[in-house]
Amino acid sequence: MRNKYHQDIIEVLKEADGRSMPVRLIARHIYNKKVGLFAGNLSFNDIYQSVRFYLWSQSNRPSSPFLKGDKRGEYRVRREVFFQMELDFQSPCTDTSDKKESSIEKTESHLEVFQLFD
Repeated sequence: MRNKYHQDIIEVLKEADGRSMPVRLIARHIYNKKVGLFAGNLSFNDIYQSVRFYLWSQSNRPSSPFLKGDKRGEYRVRREVFFQMELDFQSPCTDTSDKKESSIEKTESHLEVFQLFD
């Protein structure tokens, strides 16, 4: 079961740096993010009920990224969600350049074999 505010909930809880937050505060952040001139009839209570039920149901699952907080009605995100693969673009990679050079040499040697006329 995926909620339409799933990504927004994760973003809000990531900003909390692993601390638990009350559902009302999470819903308020999402409401402020979604409401604008063209939001239509989006109400805070609808968002609050959706977020509350989703977090409650997901926190009971062992594979969920959400955990119950210290107090009743508070939730936090698992630490594993914070750790993502970080790419370092500053360090040179010598393996790929060697592969590129060897592949260029192979194609040049194949071209020399298949030349029929000089």
